[in-house]
Amino acid sequence: MLNEAVRSLRDFLNFVRREQLHEAENGLLYYGSGEAAHWPVQSNLNVAAAFAAAGVADDNMEDIEVALKLFRYAFRTHVTGDMVCSCGSQWGRHWISVLGLERATHAINALMPYFTEDDLARYRALRISEADFLLDYEVVASMSGAEHKNKPESNAWNGGFLWRCALDYPDHEKVALWKNKGNKLLLNGISYITDAQSDELYDGVPLKDWHIAPNFTENYSLDHHGYMNIGYSFVTLSNIAMLHFNFKEKQQQAPAALYLHAGDLWNTIKKFVFDDGRMLRIGGYNRSRYTYCQCYMLPVFLFAADHLGDSDAMRLGKNCMELIRREQLYNEDGSFYSKRLDEIRKHSYYYYVRLESDPAVVLSQYVYWNKLFGFPGANCGKQPDIVWSDDFHGAHLIKKDGAIRSFVASAHRFSGPIALCVPADCSDMAEWQGNLSSRIVMNRAGSTLLHSAGTQEEDRFTHNCKFVWYNDLPLGEGEQKYPIAETCSAVAALPDRKTLVVIERCRAIKEEVFEEIIPLQFSMPNDLFNGGVRRYTGENFDIVSKMLPDTESDTDTRCRKLAIDGRVTVCALAENDTLHLIKPASRSAHVIDKKTLKSLYIDYISPAGVMKYRFARPGEVFSDTAVAVAVDAPENFCSDAKFSSDGDLRTVEITGADSKRYVFAANFGDAPVKFLNVELAPQSSILTEVK
Repeated sequence: MLNEAVRSLRDFLNFVRREQLHEAENGLLYYGSGEAAHWPVQSNLNVAAAFAAAGVADDNMEDIEVALKLFRYAFRTHVTGDMVCSCGSQWGRHWISVLGLERATHAINALMPYFTEDDLARYRALRISEADFLLDYEVVASMSGAEHKNKPESNAWNGGFLWRCALDYPDHEKVALWKNKGNKLLLNGISYITDAQSDELYDGVPLKDWHIAPNFTENYSLDHHGYMNIGYSFVTLSNIAMLHFNFKEKQQQAPAALYLHAGDLWNTIKKFVFDDGRMLRIGGYNRSRYTYCQCYMLPVFLFAADHLGDSDAMRLGKNCMELIRREQLYNEDGSFYSKRLDEIRKHSYYYYVRLESDPAVVLSQYVYWNKLFGFPGANCGKQPDIVWSDDFHGAHLIKKDGAIRSFVASAHRFSGPIALCVPADCSDMAEWQGNLSSRIVMNRAGSTLLHSAGTQEEDRFTHNCKFVWYNDLPLGEGEQKYPIAETCSAVAALPDRKTLVVIERCRAIKEEVFEEIIPLQFSMPNDLFNGGVRRYTGENFDIVSKMLPDTESDTDTRCRKLAIDGRVTVCALAENDTLHLIKPASRSAHVIDKKTLKSLYIDYISPAGVMKYRFARPGEVFSDTAVAVAVDAPENFCSDAKFSSDGDLRTVEITGADSKRYVFAANFGDAPVKFLNVELAPQSSILTEVK
């Protein structure tokens, strides 16, 4: 693992030397754009750390000299320095300004023998300036990211920064103030609902007196950036990991506040990892796929192995690094993302170079910490079966018998709810955004969840939700945000441990021109991770689908059932529906609503074709149908499945992979309806076995 990590760093640093290092005044260097904004500062420090770790690992003075020039650029362009960044401004004294320093701490420690007295004086002045700023910084916390006060990750890195200053500069007059504010921030990082009643003492003060609000739900999910964000749970814990290894290296006593609920959070987010080390993002993701948060899983795995004694962590860490290396070798130029993120590189150099820097810094952490402490070898185990749910987000997850089935009602506002049904050993088949719900594309369409309710047992779950789509960015003068469509959705994971059923009705509620609508889409990534080839087979249909075709296409397969690579089967349940295979001409997983920033190629399967530039009137129905998806389905899957519609009642009858017959019924109306002698409440559903 260590040798491969060093090779990966070396290949990247050669790429950086060729394309992304730039000269500044005073003989210094910067990486990327060199601006004073948050990401360029972080990226510059990330790459400085990579040069430092690689240089120290091989005793390579050329690399060490580059690292020193990059760090000196950062020190001297800070607001305490004597230079400006490439944009003409200086950086610092902001809620996020110390993040790059925190992620590069290990490299600064490694370079201590090489820093001059002037370097160390500038570094001290920078840190004291930032620490003093943080003394006046308001500490906030909230369970809901919609309030923009859910800040577990920044509270962790800012609190840790203050404690590092206090322990590194014990002679400073504000040490006690730094420690106190550091505790306040750390204890409101991975904060939990029970903290409000806890009498556990931290520096002599009960936890309940430090506590502001929980940042995590009762089941340790995180509502960050307005949706269930698995990635930022890992980012939060990654900063705890970096602080842990820093204090361990310096033989300093880490503050007790650092580890509050760290083990509890790890035990939860470990559930959201495929065996190959890729994050299982059941709550969705609205940025570049398989990049930023995926990278910061690595320090979390190392922390779990070193501090928490988790025997699985190094296996997951090894696999995580192999994913990074695999894509790097695919690029053939030493970069981490140059091919897959070419669209982003063309449209935003600022964003692209930042993404390239993240794998570099985490690999540098692994190389440096392994040199200092060593890590245990990777075991050959597998992730255990998982049953998990969270009422706050309307979230469900069942991983059993090789299948992962999940649903999240409160997913991202630009996609609606998200469902998933994929093999547990095929992370490359998982795409989150808007999966198994209708895709609505326009200038900017956002959604608001109106209703969410569900139940979960050991081998099954059901969930109903209703949400409204809005035109979030109308173009007319005086035009305000307004509702444009309504979607009702009902989902059931059958007790057969293999099958997920989704029923949906989507209809317009105002006159509107929609750029694109794909009814009840099932998303299948088709990119480098699966070799850029998928095979779709059905009755009288067999096609090998390649990524990035010359033109977009919408093929009616004339099949009600399609198997994907023989592992996942999708079935249209309405009698007159046939599945369409929809292939965009370019990568389609884009960043939030920025359609030019694309990161992953996706094939789409839908029980209807793409509706392009559709003018819709109130009440027009885009989707009123159902699909079933199964992992490793039997040959006769869905052969006798039925879908029926009666007013607001929707019903699916289906035989599961366990050969048992099930009925799933959903009421999409606002009044109760009768079904099988049961009164179904408005916006509710029932799943029952037919005896």
